[in-house]
Amino acid sequence: MAIDFTEAIVSNPEGVQGSYPLNLAIGHEGMLADLQAYVSRSFSNESGAVIPFGHLVSFDAAATTGLGVKVVAGATDLTVMGIAIDSFVFEGTTQSSYKANATPPGVTLTDDGRLGYSDKQMVNVCSKGVVLVKVVDAVAIGDAVRYLHTDLGTAATDGGYAGRFLTGAVAGSSAEITAGARWLSAAGAGELALLEIDIPTIAITADA
Repeated sequence: MAIDFTEAIVSNPEGVQGSYPLNLAIGHEGMLADLQAYVSRSFSNESGAVIPFGHLVSFDAAATTGLGVKVVAGATDLTVMGIAIDSFVFEGTTQSSYKANATPPGVTLTDDGRLGYSDKQMVNVCSKGVVLVKVVDAVAIGDAVRYLHTDLGTAATDGGYAGRFLTGAVAGSSAEITAGARWLSAAGAGELALLEIDIPTIAITADA
């Protein structure tokens, strides 16, 4: 049974919630979808750029800590470490409380509005588990799992950014995860899908 909620505006932005959507969202990009069994490891972001939530990251050999990650970049960048996850139960927060109507503490926006980890911040990386990721094209259970290692140029405004996932090959811009990843749900282009990943068993082949 559907229930309608009447919007109520309060003067204090940190007061009660003012409205409730009729249909709750499945979640958001980079959110852990299954807490039963997962592995999250901490790395540093020394890339000089925001690492968006839900994007695939690789080892950053230039990091002075020796434990750095960056968004995958290029067909030869195959030292994949996992998916940057949005979870503040781990390290990364810079304040003890959240503020209403503001970007959460420790979170930065990319120029195009994607949420992620700012430079010089610890990054929570899921190397084994199920994560909600945004897909560039429509996917179904059983489809091939691919990721973009290069932005799709002007199509990036439609979500085709390096580090995001898809099923169809894009010559020169994508790579197929032939082992260690599978879809656990279907989704339309630009929507969220459940992706199970297991980095210790991963195998990758770049699309020519």
